[in-house]
Amino acid sequence: MKTKWGSCNHRTKNIRLNTELVKKPKDLLEYVIVHELVHLLEPNHSDRFMAILDMHYPTWREARIELNEFPLSA
Repeated sequence: MKTKWGSCNHRTKNIRLNTELVKKPKDLLEYVIVHELVHLLEPNHSDRFMAILDMHYPTWREARIELNEFPLSA
């Protein structure tokens, strides 16, 4: 994956992760995994999606900011 940290196809229940995540801090990998798992419940970034993410990963906003400071590939 060259343009995303992760993706989820909620219809097929398939999650893909960027292999570059293994080079990042573990908490950022955890954030991406939780984010993609929430897409299995809510396919878009709706208010419901945000509420579920808030419930399961309250510091996701900070993690997203930190993750987006890294380049997608080395």
